[in-house]
Amino acid sequence: MEEFLKSVPGAEELFAWFGYWPAFQAAEVISLVLIRSGPSTLGLRTWHTTGQVDDGGCSIKDKHVVVNFKMEEILSVAFSNFSNQSVISGLEILLDKNCYRLNLDPSYGLAGSISARMLSIEIEPAAEGLI
Repeated sequence: MEEFLKSVPGAEELFAWFGYWPAFQAAEVISLVLIRSGPSTLGLRTWHTTGQVDDGGCSIKDKHVVVNFKMEEILSVAFSNFSNQSVISGLEILLDKNCYRLNLDPSYGLAGSISARMLSIEIEPAAEGLI
């Protein structure tokens, strides 16, 4: 993990935001922008679940953030089930043959993978609730 955090610009900031590397369980895909001659972006909205519940019995979440994965030199794209709302059950990032592969495990909607030679991460704090 330490090597990954140092090799991907912005990864250490994301780790610091949560104090751990997020699993992106129940993260919402809010954008997918593919550009053939420039950076493409996958935007995921996620948060930290505190382990506490509110008076209504719902999990209390904090540290809401939009994580933008910026990818350059796209090598492959394989997505299915794009919809107006897509929720993933997890995100796996692999370094494979000198490229990064992002695998989106589906929960509802978008599923698939994208591979690129370069990857960076930008985070944007987000308000609680829907974007």
